[in-house]
Amino acid sequence: MIDIESKKVIDLLDSREIPEVTEWLKTFPSLEVISRDGSISYASAIRQAHPNAIQVSDRFHLLKNLTDAAKKQIVKMIGSKFRIAVVPSHYNGTYEEGYWADADNLKADAPERIHTANAAKKQIVVNQVRELSIKGYSISAMAKELGIAYGTAKRYREADFEPESKGYGENRDSKLKPYTDEIDSLLSKRHTFKEIEETIRRQGYDGSSSTIRMYATRERKRIKAAEEKRLEHTELIERKWVVSLLYKPLEKVKRITQAQVNQIIKEYPLIGRIYDIIQSFKEVLFAKKAEDLELWIEEASLLKIDEINSFIGGITRDMEAVKNAIRYEYNNGLAEGSVNKLKVIKRIMYGRNSFRLLRNKLLRLELRRKIN
Repeated sequence: MIDIESKKVIDLLDSREIPEVTEWLKTFPSLEVISRDGSISYASAIRQAHPNAIQVSDRFHLLKNLTDAAKKQIVKMIGSKFRIAVVPSHYNGTYEEGYWADADNLKADAPERIHTANAAKKQIVVNQVRELSIKGYSISAMAKELGIAYGTAKRYREADFEPESKGYGENRDSKLKPYTDEIDSLLSKRHTFKEIEETIRRQGYDGSSSTIRMYATRERKRIKAAEEKRLEHTELIERKWVVSLLYKPLEKVKRITQAQVNQIIKEYPLIGRIYDIIQSFKEVLFAKKAEDLELWIEEASLLKIDEINSFIGGITRDMEAVKNAIRYEYNNGLAEGSVNKLKVIKRIMYGRNSFRLLRNKLLRLELRRKIN
């Protein structure tokens, strides 16, 4: 117990039990205002010992309890390190558009790109064969010069030969085609080739194993390429910087920018709402707007977050003391500082002291302390 006028420790008790605290408080009949933390036991003891005293809940503990509740929710939502899309101005497109468009395009365009590239390479050799033919080279000489087969040189020399495959683009029946969606699903769940084959054979597939393996290998390469493409447009954020914003303003958290915060809120809207609800509680608390506390409770309840609902339940049970924390300037700062001093004394005494000796030592030191 600390006198708010002299700022000195008056007494200390070695119990938190309601009967002991009640009897202890009765030995100080002149108490009119008591600042405390959110303990229901302390509230009950004060009410029994001094029913007319004004109880003031400590603002520091109120804020800490709320931010700790918010921290638990954020820890549940995101990993210790998580990725967000780079701010849109840094690249063309959003996270979703960039990733899924790239993935789909890689899948749809891959055969077309491969076919076009092969045809272009073949056209170069065709042109070389025809140039040598104009110069009078025999088919054997052309084949030897270019390092190709005799039959290939002969075909390339023909005026009506086209490097484009005649059958390209035509749909052909495939035994595997009815099962590709199932294979894609199994690949996304990291199933092995053997598991995939067993699954689709149970569903009726009777083709070769090599066809499954070729398709699955191609799909894995496409998925890997799409993931690498996606990661090019993302950045890694540490969760601790997001949590720090619950306790500090952005300008004091050096490892995260406003643009990154905006992107995090865009991808995790609930985090933005949590920030807002904490800021609005601070406004109610420090702007002396006790009448707005019920409105804040209504807004916070809409989040439907268990941890925050637990905090709301606590302040609802202690409503008058919480409102007094808004109305008055009293707080528990002196008590918290004195607890720290008490711990130092205990360490100096190596913990080899009785409560009576510790109490007497602390009170004697308080008598000698000068107040500025």
